[in-house]
Amino acid sequence: MAIDHPENYLKLFDADLDAVSFEEVVESKLDMVRVLSRHATSVLLDPIWSLGQSVAAGAVPGDVGVISGIEDLYYRPDSAVGFDTGLRLKEGWDPAVLATLGVDAAKLVVFHREDQDEAVVAQQHAVVAEAAAQCRAQQMPLVVEPLWFPVGDEDTADPAVRAVRRSSVLASARSFRQAGADIMKVEFPVLDLDDLDAAHEACAALDSAIDGPWVLLSAGVTFEGFRTQLDVAADHGCSGFMAGRAIWGDAVGRMDAAARAAGAELAARRLDELAEVLEGRGAPAWTPVDPGEVAALVGPDWYRGAVGSPS
Repeated sequence: MAIDHPENYLKLFDADLDAVSFEEVVESKLDMVRVLSRHATSVLLDPIWSLGQSVAAGAVPGDVGVISGIEDLYYRPDSAVGFDTGLRLKEGWDPAVLATLGVDAAKLVVFHREDQDEAVVAQQHAVVAEAAAQCRAQQMPLVVEPLWFPVGDEDTADPAVRAVRRSSVLASARSFRQAGADIMKVEFPVLDLDDLDAAHEACAALDSAIDGPWVLLSAGVTFEGFRTQLDVAADHGCSGFMAGRAIWGDAVGRMDAAARAAGAELAARRLDELAEVLEGRGAPAWTPVDPGEVAALVGPDWYRGAVGSPS
């Protein structure tokens, strides 16, 4: 369950972000975290409005994982995605700090197009590789989330633009996994759900592109749309989902306590329904070794080459 959204979360309260108080955002996120963390295996929290507050308030059960993003998103309402697309890391919020605080995994958003300037693409992959190395030093997995974005007068209703997006989603999934990501958090590779054959074909290609576990993000689609996307992806190796707005997007904003509680319960039912879609399907993030083979595969010196151990 993802609720690490910054200014796009605040806009659910008021288009004038200056009119949205820190306190009401914290209260809103905590309301959701308290309820939804009991229906999730992990929660994706931000350091400003939800992570520290959730820990201090005891809102996350001890057996639920905590993930936090290490990217520094600069809000730009005039851009196609609402943020500056440059890749920066959040100062003072690196994997070493996350590990000290008991966070279980780091997440890194990368606004990426495969046809960007080569220097930009190289810088993005270098940052991911460095973040992956920092995470490995802390024995912490890194989740990388590449997000495609339109430029100029590109219209996502244009089939040619959709083809560019599909190609880039697949290419970024492969290249950032190769750069060091442990888990890829990916967009659904096609935008048109009317052609389910094309959607299945694209998800099969996505799974082939990623040598490792991948999960689906919701990218602001409706709950019904995301459920369909997840149902398709589950046929092609998807290991899970990290979704936010598709689950709680219409249950957040300025409303009274009763409406907030009803919204959280609706979001919980949606979260359970998405989990049911994946039940018995998809690909496990790891496969246990057969007991009869484990001694041969994990020998007496295995720990000498373990992550964090001296070679």
